[in-house]
Amino acid sequence: MSINKGISYALALTSLLLLQAYPAIAETLAPITAQPASELVPADTLDLVLLEVLLDTYSLSDAIIGYQQGTEIFLPLGELAQLLTLAITTQPEQGTAHGFIIDKQRSFELDLASAQLTLAGQAQTIDLSMLYSTSDDIYIASTLITRWLPIDLNLNLSNLTLQVTARERLPLQDRLERERLGAKAGISTDDEDPDYPRYTTPYQLLSVPFIDQTIETSAITGDGQSKTSTSYTSYLTGDLLGMGAAVFISSQQQAASPQVRFTLGRNDPDAGLLGPLHARSVLFGSAVALPSVTNIASGGSSGDGYSLMLSNQPLDQPSNFDSHSLQGDLPPGWDVELYFNDALVGFQSSRADGRYNFDDQPLTYGNNEFRLVFRGPLGEQREEQQNFSLEQSSTPAGSFYYTLGQQQDQFNQSRSMAQFEWGLSKYLTATGALAHLPALLDSSTESSQQYLSLGLRGFWQKVIFSSDFFSSPDGGLLNESGLKTQIGDVAISYSHTRLNDFTSELFLPSSDPLRTRDKLRLDGAIPVWLLPRLPITFEIKSEEFASGKKDLSLSSRVAAYINRTSLSNQVSWLTSPASTLASGVLQISHRTEHIGISGQLFYNIKPQTDLQSLTLTGDKRLGKGYQVNANIVQTIDSKATVLGLGISKSLGSYGLRLNTSYSNDGVLTAGLQLFASLGEEPRQAQWHLDALPVADSGAASVRVFLDSNANGIMDEDEEPIKDVAIIVNGSGLPVLTNSSGIAWLDRLPVHQYVSIAVNTQTLMDPYWVSQKKGTQLILRPGLVAEIDFPIVLTSEIDGTVYLGSIELKRGIGNVLIELLNDQQKIVASTKSSSDGFYIIPEVAQGRYTLRISPEQLQELELLDPGS
Repeated sequence: MSINKGISYALALTSLLLLQAYPAIAETLAPITAQPASELVPADTLDLVLLEVLLDTYSLSDAIIGYQQGTEIFLPLGELAQLLTLAITTQPEQGTAHGFIIDKQRSFELDLASAQLTLAGQAQTIDLSMLYSTSDDIYIASTLITRWLPIDLNLNLSNLTLQVTARERLPLQDRLERERLGAKAGISTDDEDPDYPRYTTPYQLLSVPFIDQTIETSAITGDGQSKTSTSYTSYLTGDLLGMGAAVFISSQQQAASPQVRFTLGRNDPDAGLLGPLHARSVLFGSAVALPSVTNIASGGSSGDGYSLMLSNQPLDQPSNFDSHSLQGDLPPGWDVELYFNDALVGFQSSRADGRYNFDDQPLTYGNNEFRLVFRGPLGEQREEQQNFSLEQSSTPAGSFYYTLGQQQDQFNQSRSMAQFEWGLSKYLTATGALAHLPALLDSSTESSQQYLSLGLRGFWQKVIFSSDFFSSPDGGLLNESGLKTQIGDVAISYSHTRLNDFTSELFLPSSDPLRTRDKLRLDGAIPVWLLPRLPITFEIKSEEFASGKKDLSLSSRVAAYINRTSLSNQVSWLTSPASTLASGVLQISHRTEHIGISGQLFYNIKPQTDLQSLTLTGDKRLGKGYQVNANIVQTIDSKATVLGLGISKSLGSYGLRLNTSYSNDGVLTAGLQLFASLGEEPRQAQWHLDALPVADSGAASVRVFLDSNANGIMDEDEEPIKDVAIIVNGSGLPVLTNSSGIAWLDRLPVHQYVSIAVNTQTLMDPYWVSQKKGTQLILRPGLVAEIDFPIVLTSEIDGTVYLGSIELKRGIGNVLIELLNDQQKIVASTKSSSDGFYIIPEVAQGRYTLRISPEQLQELELLDPGS
């Protein structure tokens, strides 16, 4: 097939997708049907998105819920106002909202029943097609919010962020600035959930696991032959032998035995493992990957062997100082895109071992944001994000970090490594590494190899410098010195490497060994008028060999995100005395509310200019979890073309995919894939089946009940409370407690603290309060944390304070009244108003003592009236 025909196929496929998209476009342009204030909007009419809310440079929430329909995004008015500390509250059941904006004179009254909004006394009619009311909040179109509130909203669907820009100074901005200055001066603000107790989920000998399982069958016919194949994969997580466990099982019809990979271990961000070792990670298994050792060895798992690794490195730090490796599980049929600072830098499809690896991604001075976008065969999508600030990665003075690893591979070859960091001062860190590796393939010796490295890293103002020395077992030496800084918006990295007979897994023995290497890398952005900023990376590397031969390589990447389209073009150029080679890859990803298109184009520039291969895929949502997709793969050299078409279901208790492909050599393939995940809610022994994966995430069973005797335990005669909403990490979730008072929360983040609390606004009785404000806990894959929130009935205490004398008795204001419990601890306090009246709300049942502050009585020289 010619190139022109391949491009014609691509254009035809794009046209087909646009024709399929026509109903979705028409739906977008049609007016949105207004929903009654008391009726919950059907989930299949909206696309739910989770957005990070940013104000200036501050993150207010990791995941606020929004709904997208067409080009409009609907945001929860009550939750957004709460995040911005605006005095507006919503009553979704009544379809009303009231309060004020910054100043009490600027009142805010919203009434959906009359379709009216009153701002500062001025009434106006509102378009109900721009609002949705659900059971948890009133959702307003962002275009309306920017008219009603003094803020501008910038939605970035590429990284799922909502940037808030205040047109007027908000009280929250003043508070955040005070906190920033207080933190700079070493003053604690005590604002990070100080009252949330830590909840610990103990490890079990054996727990009921979470399971993600896939069954796939296919049939191939062509060239007068036909064959069928069936495969099965299962990913299980839970507790085993007092540790967290993960097991990956893959079985194929043609294989003699299934492939099994497993991991056992523990992770603790508070460094509470192994007693005096204060480890944060202890891992063992065939799926454990050892980290790479700079200039000595690449990282990776042991294949069919086993690895053991323990470390006290903070879990939120990169795997190496100037590079970071991202790896994990990737189920069959899934693919993953890697974005670095909003630029698309990598793409991988699922492999036979069920893993993905992006090894040794370079880090630059400043912010390093990695974003992994996972897409499944049934239309599933999820994201993971990791952020590193390199200038803040210095080891604290006096701290000692270590990482130790031992690996035995399938060939019975052993390797071990140890890496250390010691904070000598605020500005200086010492580093070291030891490695014991198998003999190199091209080495003249068969004995194991011992390596040693020592180095220093310095941090001064906006400059990071480093110098490391490495020795190889044959007496070779290597020195690498580097500098990282930032000038304006451009991050600069420079390194100089000098070798003297040094060999390792990364510098194999050669008849013409490398002597010097200089590398310069620039990361920044090109400001383009009328267009978004264009992230760009430029790297130049010069190498000189023992023979005097010199190689020069250049690479550059420019990326853009325009109108929901991610573009990335990377070009590599290598010049040596013998030849010049140059090639490139263009990647594109475009996604709207119903349509997704992605493609890769590989091409050569030198020694000849031509196309290598073209891959184009597209999908369209059909509603209710169904999706149709198509793809074309064109390989230019072999003139091979493969066309594919499929339909999938990704909602409900299972996922299903039917697909077929046809190649121009007459081979026809048809396949069927069935996916289901299982997780058990332990209180009711109820299994939850889902079409989306759950095994790699955490879960919680949250029970809310009326604690009539205030003992914190749900007794047999105490009633559960239904229809209560739960808040996770400060954001409400669209799930309510059932008739048993239980809310099932899954797909929660793991190996980091998660805060969970009751949304008290959803309690039926205004005098009900939760005995605890919330709880913080660390979740792990496959295990369910069981959390109780006792709700107690409260009352109010009110009265009047009099200043009495023989002639006169009058109320007195500003008197501090204190409420003490039966342990004589102050549990509440209030001040009297000008007429002497006071009120103490939300007092739980119990025995209390009421008094006037002894310090105030002494200061005013008044007699103590008693308790």
